[in-house]
Amino acid sequence: MLGRGQATRGMRSFIAASGIWGAWHQFVGIGSTVFTGYALFLGADESFIAVMISLTYLLAPVQLASSLVGTRIKRKKRFVISAGIGEMLFRGSLILIPFAFAESSYLGAMIGLVAASLLFAYLLSPIYNTWMVNTIPEDYRARFTSQQTIVRTLAATLMGFVVGQFVDYFPEPNRQEAFIYVFAIGTAVGLLGFLPISRAPYPQETETDEPQTDLRSLLEPLRNRNFRWATVFFGSWTLALGISGPLYAVFMLEHLKISYTLISLYNAIFMVTSIVGYRGWAVLVDRFGSKPVLQMLMLPAALLPLLWVFNTKESHYLVPVALFLGGVLFSGIEVSIDPLRYGLLPRGEKRIVYLASWSTFVSLLGALGPLIGSILSSYLRDVQVDVGGMSFAHLQIIFALSVCVRLLPFLLLRLVTDTKAVSTRHVLSQMFQGNLLSYAYNATIFGLATAAERRARAAYALGRSGNPLAIDQLIQALSDASPKVRGSAARALGETGSSLATHRLIRELMDGESDIRSEAAEALGRLGHSEGIDPLIDALEDEDPKVRISAIRGLAGIKGEEVRELLFWHFSENFDSRTFPTQIDVLSALGDSRVIKPALGHLGNYRSPAIQLQLLNSVCRALGARESFYRLLSHEEIRRNEELSRLLCWTSSIFSDSALIDSGVREKLRQLMLRVIQEFERADSEDMVASVLEISSLIRDGLTTSRLSPVKVLSLFLVILAIGDFAQSLNKSELDIAQDIFLTVCLHRLATLVREMEER
Repeated sequence: MLGRGQATRGMRSFIAASGIWGAWHQFVGIGSTVFTGYALFLGADESFIAVMISLTYLLAPVQLASSLVGTRIKRKKRFVISAGIGEMLFRGSLILIPFAFAESSYLGAMIGLVAASLLFAYLLSPIYNTWMVNTIPEDYRARFTSQQTIVRTLAATLMGFVVGQFVDYFPEPNRQEAFIYVFAIGTAVGLLGFLPISRAPYPQETETDEPQTDLRSLLEPLRNRNFRWATVFFGSWTLALGISGPLYAVFMLEHLKISYTLISLYNAIFMVTSIVGYRGWAVLVDRFGSKPVLQMLMLPAALLPLLWVFNTKESHYLVPVALFLGGVLFSGIEVSIDPLRYGLLPRGEKRIVYLASWSTFVSLLGALGPLIGSILSSYLRDVQVDVGGMSFAHLQIIFALSVCVRLLPFLLLRLVTDTKAVSTRHVLSQMFQGNLLSYAYNATIFGLATAAERRARAAYALGRSGNPLAIDQLIQALSDASPKVRGSAARALGETGSSLATHRLIRELMDGESDIRSEAAEALGRLGHSEGIDPLIDALEDEDPKVRISAIRGLAGIKGEEVRELLFWHFSENFDSRTFPTQIDVLSALGDSRVIKPALGHLGNYRSPAIQLQLLNSVCRALGARESFYRLLSHEEIRRNEELSRLLCWTSSIFSDSALIDSGVREKLRQLMLRVIQEFERADSEDMVASVLEISSLIRDGLTTSRLSPVKVLSLFLVILAIGDFAQSLNKSELDIAQDIFLTVCLHRLATLVREMEER
């Protein structure tokens, strides 16, 4: 087996080679637009092209022969590279057909050269696939498939556009010259793909059984019930796709008369949406298994050919729609198949036999699809159906018929067992919680971004998406090399509400070496699970004040009377100047009025204006004034002064008209409130404090409290006591406008309580 570094180097080599061969396929790949165009140039029709596609499947049994001798080949890497070079050279030699053969032999020569190319491809396939399976870590297969396919798709998208533009540059009479250049350059590109492969390490296989290389061993995979049904399922799906698959390029070129350039742009739509899909579906497959993802995608994918039916030469807008949806659906199916197949393989040298058997029997079933498509194309060539004023030609009829065949593998999938899989309903419930689009977008950004700042923003947005699929990705991000990403991931986990996140954050909080313990503590509070209470209580005594502060905020986020009492008990035990403002802040947010006197009493302990304002805001909140202090403080000066004047006038009218206050006291209150308003306008803060103190004394002595709510009466007296405690604070003169705001909020709160008691 390979070490971690060797496995990483091997996977990078496979991904690089896949990208190069993705580009190569746009030049000379069977079924590609250029290959189809070249075949049509040589005199082929859609039936012949379907037969060519079928040929790629019919030669698959060569892999069985390769698997028989594969265990005896000593230098497997050299064999793979040598056979691959043979494949590339024979494929490229197709361009020599007009020069080396008579016109009547063009199509026969094409079949022969393609067959020779495929023979080399199938000889190397089982060994190459075994090499790749043994290199990729088991828990990384879906993500590797995703990365490999993304690179291949990007390369194919770019090269497909370039090749399409290049071919269109040549007028129809000179089209052969364009094909010569394309096939020559494509062959060189294909050969270049073996450079990274030559650098990939070939693992030494650990044998669990003696290798069996006789003919009977080829049947062993089919005696495995689950492997057999999986093979039949995917073979029937390949068959169903093959009926219409080879005909789409012909349909666009011959019937819709779409240019090579526009076809390459349409294909780019398919490839770009596939890239996004590979990332998202890989996460689902790694987490939930292949089967539920396949069950979710195969039915809509089966219905997709219907969109091709309703296209005409004058209007083919459904073609890009079909390709867009195809990219979304088929990317998930493609990512799901390899992990499903790899999970069915035994260990040791038998893997090569299983892989060869899978590919062979899937290909033999798949070969029937293009053959059926070819037969239908010939049989229905002159058939035209008119429905509802629309005319449907033979290819459109074949597209419609292929839908019925695609439904069969969807039913067969039920017989396949995937031990990792959960129910499709569970996957759907996970997918559509929260904001799926936000999750998909930010998961893609997080996976592709290399800048720490951007990954950190994407990680936090993943948590804010509310989608459960983000949890595994965020848990992994807690081990990111960047502290920004780690901290952001911890905060994001606090937004998920998951118990899985709770356990991982607890471990992070209790890890003395972690540098995100503070973020973990606050995230535990936002999660609000009872399992986080004890670790947060322990963190209240941590030597790091940042962790203590975060633990206080974390506990405040966990609802319950017991937690609030615990916080107050810890608060009242001793005075810690570093945590005191936070304790006051969270307890006031919980509505605990017991913090009012300590907060005002310790106002003089802090020289920082910011801390003083925080304490005053907390006191106002504890008095029941909510965020009035902070809101007024945040206004710009003119608006703030107007608002304060308005509140003082409203307060004066309440005191002057209240039936709960003795009539003699009401007149005094009116005079005092007028004086307070004048003192505020003159910015005479010292006299304003004295006037407000006098007002609070008059209300205390002149208010009729009989038959009033004890809670309201107690709340009113708390405000009166707060005014008195504030008047005695040591540094109130340094508060400037904040002092006027605090006094105004207290007076307004008194007036509000008086009015509420009067209404009852």
